[in-house]
Amino acid sequence: MRNPKRVLSKAQILDRVWSYDFGGRSSIVEIYISYLRKKIDSLGPAMIHTVRGVGYLIKPVT
Repeated sequence: MRNPKRVLSKAQILDRVWSYDFGGRSSIVEIYISYLRKKIDSLGPAMIHTVRGVGYLIKPVT
């Protein structure tokens, strides 16, 4: 939410949420994006969008 309308890569999300010393797999980002979509997007219009080959984008509802 701190970066509306800005595409963030998986690496950027990993760094900001778990930091680079996180020992898990990068697929953890995809898993948590899925969880967030189920919670947030079920309330109204989709806010979380995938930019294929780049990362993820949050578009605030206006």
